[in-house]
Amino acid sequence: MQKLGIIGAGHVGEHVIANAVKSELFGEIVVLDNRGEIAFGEALDQAHATGQFSRVNVNVHEGDYDDMVDADIIIVTASHHYFPDPVPEDRQVLLGNNAAIVREIMGNISSRTKEPIIIFITNPADTVVHIASTEFDYPINKIMGTGCMLDSSRLRYTVGRHYDVDPKSVSGYMMAEHGYTAFPALSRLTVSGIAFDELSEYFPDVEPLDPQDVKDNIVEAAYHVFRAKVGVTNAGVAQAGIDLARAVLLDERTVLPISTYMGEGTPYADNPVSYSTPTKVGRNGWEKQYFVSLNEWEQQKLDESLASIRANIELANELKG
Repeated sequence: MQKLGIIGAGHVGEHVIANAVKSELFGEIVVLDNRGEIAFGEALDQAHATGQFSRVNVNVHEGDYDDMVDADIIIVTASHHYFPDPVPEDRQVLLGNNAAIVREIMGNISSRTKEPIIIFITNPADTVVHIASTEFDYPINKIMGTGCMLDSSRLRYTVGRHYDVDPKSVSGYMMAEHGYTAFPALSRLTVSGIAFDELSEYFPDVEPLDPQDVKDNIVEAAYHVFRAKVGVTNAGVAQAGIDLARAVLLDERTVLPISTYMGEGTPYADNPVSYSTPTKVGRNGWEKQYFVSLNEWEQQKLDESLASIRANIELANELKG
């Protein structure tokens, strides 16, 4: 029986719970939230649904860190609770509160076990992954964030809509920071095998896409949802978390644009940092990072993005005191 731990039962967490139950990947799901009544309520609500004939009989319940020692995967969605104040739009502003939350969570997990794969959805995604990967004696390959998975889904959706094709016919991804400085690796994007710079030959009646416009539109897309839903985006990123969990549990060796730790001397950066690049994922966590060659525009955007992430890492270190 495969077991999932979910830490954080807020807007994102509730979607993770629901998607996890429907995925039929897990026999047991343990929910933890520092607002205990929320974890209890969300778990019980999903547990009640297992009495319906469309659902499998999953054991969904509230629990604590001791209940997660034997989990296969732990998904962390926990974030500072701002109510009644509005949630900040800037993911980086969240660091002031979320750095301490992530440190507390990792301390509780790492003091009990080093076995589960840990998937972070908490923002700012890349800095959170960096804190977890560098400050605790936990296997680095078992720590990852959904990173640019959602950004990449938005990219495929946007390009698909532009060329009037199914988004799944688009192969492409966003890279680097999950945030303002994420960028599309358009030199690697294809539509049913047709390279980005050849699309005008096959879609002569469609206006060509400008790389900077694509980047700006994808980054802004998150805020279309955020503002309309009054301070939250949750459905897409929750599904990304479960898709990543599936890749791990089924040992799919899928290549996904997830956020992972990069040590010294990697092709893109001399100093340690964490960000999203295509990465192979299997049963033991992330297995291999792919450093694809980039064109001049993409390299410039990568450099800008890494500078942004490093600034956040420095702030996280200052907050540690």
